[in-house]
Amino acid sequence: KSLVNKRQIDYWDELSKIETAIINRDPATAYTMIRRLKGVKQNVENSPIQDKNGKLLTNSRNQLDRWREYFSELLNVNSVVDPHVIDHISTPVTPTAEQDRQNEPLTLEEISQALKQMKNRKAPSNYDISTDILKAGELPVLKWLHEIFVDIWQNEEIVDDWILAY
Repeated sequence: KSLVNKRQIDYWDELSKIETAIINRDPATAYTMIRRLKGVKQNVENSPIQDKNGKLLTNSRNQLDRWREYFSELLNVNSVVDPHVIDHISTPVTPTAEQDRQNEPLTLEEISQALKQMKNRKAPSNYDISTDILKAGELPVLKWLHEIFVDIWQNEEIVDDWILAY
């Protein structure tokens, strides 16, 4: 009977810690504890990490701040390259024929090839248009897509809805 009481107390302590994590707006810790109570394996992503001084950070906010600090230090280093050296680097000249080819709008063949390379049975876009539907439309859909892409290419304006990635 005392073992049951001890487990009940431990259970309520865990629930209290979960509630504290939720109040502190630390959902990663809360969900990790819930998963642990359910018996699911611990997520490696939420394992504690160390700060610069070797102190363990268990709070997800502190961990995110530490990752931000780590990558900022890693990626934002002062350049040791002399700016005058950069000015003397020659840039390759693209042949005129290649420039003209790159500046031309897409062809029907290029659109067809790109469509064939897209995977089937994937989630549709915001407008419920799946790759399968586009492929099934064959030449009429290819011509329609070609018209849209040429218009975008010539006007150099993209549809606002396409800017947001979902």
